[in-house]
Amino acid sequence: MFCPFCLQNTHQNPCTTCKNTLSNLYMESQKKLGGTPKAILSTVGFSGHGKTVFLASLLHELDTTLPSLWPNYYRLALNQEAVNTLKQNLSILTRGDLPESTRRNFPAPSIHQLNNIAQIGNRVLIAYDPPGEAFESDELIESYAHFVRGSPTVIFIISLKDLAEPRGEEAYRLLNNYLLGMARLGAKTRNQHLIVTFTKADQLLAELERYPLVLQHLATPAENQVRRPKDYLKQLKLVSAELEKFTLQDLRAQNFINLVRARNNFKSYQFCAVSALGSAPENGHLASNFQPKRVVDPLIWVLDKAG
Repeated sequence: MFCPFCLQNTHQNPCTTCKNTLSNLYMESQKKLGGTPKAILSTVGFSGHGKTVFLASLLHELDTTLPSLWPNYYRLALNQEAVNTLKQNLSILTRGDLPESTRRNFPAPSIHQLNNIAQIGNRVLIAYDPPGEAFESDELIESYAHFVRGSPTVIFIISLKDLAEPRGEEAYRLLNNYLLGMARLGAKTRNQHLIVTFTKADQLLAELERYPLVLQHLATPAENQVRRPKDYLKQLKLVSAELEKFTLQDLRAQNFINLVRARNNFKSYQFCAVSALGSAPENGHLASNFQPKRVVDPLIWVLDKAG
């Protein structure tokens, strides 16, 4: 049985490796659907860059938008953490507030069974929301985010509006810290897929003027494209190429790009741009109803890499 806490296999409950107790519903699902591919949603990023809001917005899309696009699709929470997280964060967003940043501790995973995804089938989604402070040094990664060493895919969250200048060097520092932390844990990042995700993209429109494909992608509702996720990947690859060019030429993040591209660092890499809210909040509150833009894009990549 696959343990969602340490991402290792275990033959009993509690897990023989990390000693965490697995929920009964998760255990039952594994007995029935143990071969279902696991989609691991490991987010990495500085504090305040939007990891928690992104995950809350994504869960909102899983329950509101996607059921109308994928025939017979539904999400089943497999642990209480998943139920609590969804209810609490969606309630906060609905009333116009923002979820609190994750506290510094070992995050309990939020586990979901995603059934009947169009063109894909069933997946077990395991999502983590580690504290941003965990990525300030390799020691903190070891203490508070060590689960990422077993994750096949890493969503690398960056809010360009919240990076200190020079922004390219700050992004490089975060990625370098991640590589140091993984080396400290004895993990091989060359077996991981990296998804660089620029959050708060609604605040980047002026900077993206030279990239009309990206602007059009952000402005166009995703419903028709997401109906067929496998086909949608063709569009995502084009957007990724443009965002990579933007990162190199406009952000002048040469060191960051070199780390991303280095053959021994990652198995593959892609770029995404998302807006979890649709517009910038004011004084900690939403100025208007939140309208997520392209928050499903990183998930589509994760689902693809999961098999």
